[in-house]
Amino acid sequence: MNRVIFLLLCFCAFAGIATAEQPKSLVRVSGLSKADFRALVAGDYDIAKTGKEFAELAVSLTELENLKKIGRVEILIPDLDAYIADIQKSRTDLSAYFTYETLTAALQEWAVKYSKIARLASLGKTSEGRDIWAMKVSNAPDVDQKKPACLIMGAHHAREWISVEIPMESLKQYLEGYGQDERITKLVDDHEVWFVPMVNPDGVTYSQTHTKFWRKNCRQINASNWGVDPNRNYGYYWGTSGTLDEPMSEIYPGPASFSEAETQAIKALADREHFQASLSFHSYSELILYPYSYDYDVPCEDTPVFAKWSKEMAAVNGYTPENCTDLYAASGVSDDWLYATHKTLAFTIELGKTFIPPMTDIPEIKRLNVPVVLNFIEKSGEYAINSPSGSEEIIANLDLTSALNALSESDKMLPLFSSEAKCHVMDHMNIAGKRIADIIAAEAIAGKSASLAKVCANPSFPWLKSMIRSRIIFETVHGKKIDPSILHEFSIPQ
Repeated sequence: MNRVIFLLLCFCAFAGIATAEQPKSLVRVSGLSKADFRALVAGDYDIAKTGKEFAELAVSLTELENLKKIGRVEILIPDLDAYIADIQKSRTDLSAYFTYETLTAALQEWAVKYSKIARLASLGKTSEGRDIWAMKVSNAPDVDQKKPACLIMGAHHAREWISVEIPMESLKQYLEGYGQDERITKLVDDHEVWFVPMVNPDGVTYSQTHTKFWRKNCRQINASNWGVDPNRNYGYYWGTSGTLDEPMSEIYPGPASFSEAETQAIKALADREHFQASLSFHSYSELILYPYSYDYDVPCEDTPVFAKWSKEMAAVNGYTPENCTDLYAASGVSDDWLYATHKTLAFTIELGKTFIPPMTDIPEIKRLNVPVVLNFIEKSGEYAINSPSGSEEIIANLDLTSALNALSESDKMLPLFSSEAKCHVMDHMNIAGKRIADIIAAEAIAGKSASLAKVCANPSFPWLKSMIRSRIIFETVHGKKIDPSILHEFSIPQ
């Protein structure tokens, strides 16, 4: 451990050599201990992937020489800028990554074509004057409805072009499916979803047009340095781990939390919308990550929910679910801030096996991950109950199917929670039960019983039928006419 720290300190002393313009290589260093990993995180290293006794890093020549003194080093991509240039040369009309211009054109076209369910908004301007585009999709996009709300994001980091593709393809299928696909139509009707497919448009544009392996945004910091890492700039435990307070660093967190237009835009949106769930796409490693990220072994009352939901997503795309710190510790990330501030169930998915996969890999990555997004939207209401910190207002407005599914999942998960968290979940189950009773009573007054039939087909919650019976009695006492068969079902005198 002392040897590693000494070498890292030596590197930091000569950090000025490793400027943003110095070409970088992607390498794998093996034979690392747990202490070595944590020392790497503490230094100015751009870590891409970690595993058992190894880490993959984007490094300058100076960093590469230091790593050779720590472990066995294998060079995976000798020149990452040249690699990006080769990717760009393979571009065809049918196989291409979104640029800021093509993304803007697509969003503007969809806003017109699907105007009944979609609204396009600029969340603000970047330092170079580009719009940070967001599209809201719901059956009443101009109205703030009390429905489960989701946030889907891409491209916090400039070089992670693939992270734009999944939000855009998911949005495309979501819009096209409305009125054509029964499942998607129901999702749009029952949820509010905001898509922000390119959080960092300046950085993506610079990376693509200059074929540079760039990570940060493009704001000028001083005479010789520019760029802040947007996913180190959020305001929860900002600047405490996985960052370096040097403007030349790839993981520079900025002069203050929320100093950047990109993170200010997401903050304003989240402060207004209070999302129940968030999914942020990055690359690479084929991982599904959840909070907390700012330090190791931090207690979290919603860990059972995060773990269960991430496993469900992994069952769809085959990725590995884990806590953020199993990759590495990093502070000022979007997931930590969204969860800590708004109790948003926030996840990150690390796509693919390299930062910018070959364009021929895009269809397969879409095939694996667009279904994850649709399932994520579908589950967001149900997990509002499963989470001890979930929104009671949203629970009170769930549709029947989501409420029933949520009760079923909550019942399975109760043994996993602490006593205090268990009490919160049971309170949420009670609110969901009242919501179901309200739905059935309204149908009973209208002479319908389809929802009641669904409840009776599920004998798991005898207390729920008792709650419904009390609600039906209340309506009859107050003069409402109820179908005799429903009164008979609950042994209520006519």
